[in-house]
Amino acid sequence: MKEPSLTARPDPGKPVQSVTSSGGVIQDKDGRILILKRKQEGTWVLPKGRVEPGETLRQTALREVEEETGLNDLMIIREIGLVRYIFFWRPNNVNYRKTVHYFLMKLHRGAEAIKIEPDFSEFAWHPVEDAVKHLSFENDRRIVRSIGG
Repeated sequence: MKEPSLTARPDPGKPVQSVTSSGGVIQDKDGRILILKRKQEGTWVLPKGRVEPGETLRQTALREVEEETGLNDLMIIREIGLVRYIFFWRPNNVNYRKTVHYFLMKLHRGAEAIKIEPDFSEFAWHPVEDAVKHLSFENDRRIVRSIGG
């Protein structure tokens, strides 16, 4: 039996908090994109996470990618863009207005170094056009499409 999702459509009766995150679109030497499957929701996403106090957006992107994938030999090529959305987070009983900044990153070594966090059930490398088809959210698809390939 699938567990209930922790997120839902915004609840107009609940408070709203803003949060900023940063993440990466990781390309290997063949131009393929790394995507991750969330264990609980079953959604395919890009690695990302919240900015911690004192961090720059670039530092957050590198830290979060390393935490979620185990990859620490990445080079940021450029900022791609950002996405904004709002969602209800059941555990905190709050709506989050989220801004996520994405950076294009190149992998120096091979993909064998990947060790995904327990929140993820699997990972996959796809050419850009296939990654767009697999990603669960339009915001992620738009970011990946914007890099070309």
